[in-house]
Amino acid sequence: MYMLHFANLKSDMHGAIRDLARFPEIPINEETWDDILLHCSFDYMKANATKSVPLGGAFWDGGAETFIHRGVNGRWRDVLSNDEVAAYEERSREELGGECALWLATNNKNWSD
Repeated sequence: MYMLHFANLKSDMHGAIRDLARFPEIPINEETWDDILLHCSFDYMKANATKSVPLGGAFWDGGAETFIHRGVNGRWRDVLSNDEVAAYEERSREELGGECALWLATNNKNWSD
């Protein structure tokens, strides 16, 4: 299993994409590398939100543009109440287990592969 955290894409998109391709042993065509980076960028996905979001954003109020909002990691903490954050954190531990929930919240991977 390969898990890719949004924070890794934000901090090192080049390395994260190369690592992701390496996992299933998919070679990267260096001639298209700049296009890959462009199409994976937040700005490109925001400008092409309807093409970038499942079913064109039909599941979200406001459509695809709402789903691809600001590209900020952890923004939900500023939107949810303290009680909602606590409920989310408890549910994530129940559903994912403590280690995976920690990784999801912090990008801190404390388990071995």
